[in-house]
Amino acid sequence: MASSSPLLLLVLPLLLLMAARPSAGVDPIATDCSKNGTSAQTQASIDAVLASLVPRASAAYYATATAGKSPSTIYGLAQCRGDVPKQDCALCVAAAEQELASSCRGSADARVFYDYCLLRYSDANFLGLPDTGYTLILLNTQNATGVDLAAFDKAQTKLMSRVAAEAGEASRKGLATDTTKLGGGGGGAASKTTIYGLGWCTRDITAADCGLCVAQAVAEFPNYCRYRRGCRVIYSSCMARYETYPFFFPIDGGSQEAPDQDQVGHQDKIILNHP
Repeated sequence: MASSSPLLLLVLPLLLLMAARPSAGVDPIATDCSKNGTSAQTQASIDAVLASLVPRASAAYYATATAGKSPSTIYGLAQCRGDVPKQDCALCVAAAEQELASSCRGSADARVFYDYCLLRYSDANFLGLPDTGYTLILLNTQNATGVDLAAFDKAQTKLMSRVAAEAGEASRKGLATDTTKLGGGGGGAASKTTIYGLGWCTRDITAADCGLCVAQAVAEFPNYCRYRRGCRVIYSSCMARYETYPFFFPIDGGSQEAPDQDQVGHQDKIILNHP
């Protein structure tokens, strides 16, 4: 699971206006296309994999597919976050298929990430193999406010350590969420800050590898996100994220209030270890 020293390829400031729902389900966070110049046979395999993944992942939240014969074989995976409502899962996977079909046509290796889902295909068999090579980091440009920053950092670190450990439990099925509260400078219940944490893995890897993958993502937080109001580290096989606003749904699929623009704020995007 250990990765080599990453090469910083891109730092791009952006404004994320993605509310928790419904737009977050259909707005891509990042799209990556590589190995351009595919043959007609390989493109046919890609089209077949995408067509197979969308209906099955929409129904079951997770699907893998393989199409074509060597050297034109393509492997694919689509997955929704386990806490999102089923209709949002279906919308997200459909949007992911359209994004890759248009933006990455002719590429033999492609992946797209959303708040609610991800979709990936490749001419190399990645299924079952924890992959932390591609790294996407999104960090809030603002520090936490209304709290002692050292206390905030300590609380966030403890929270995300718990999330990583919980993600490694088989019963979690690759999804762990947790929260923690800390008092603000003004005192009283109204001044308390809640930190929301999430760890999420693709279901093709084992529970143990999931925990290790999320822990590796969490280990990047001090390097890029110390004191920030929110941060996420995304690999091809897992992600870790914390925010000071609610961004995940209750497990029972209940409603969730969208954060306002001030809560989401401005974010920087960093891409490391581009494939």
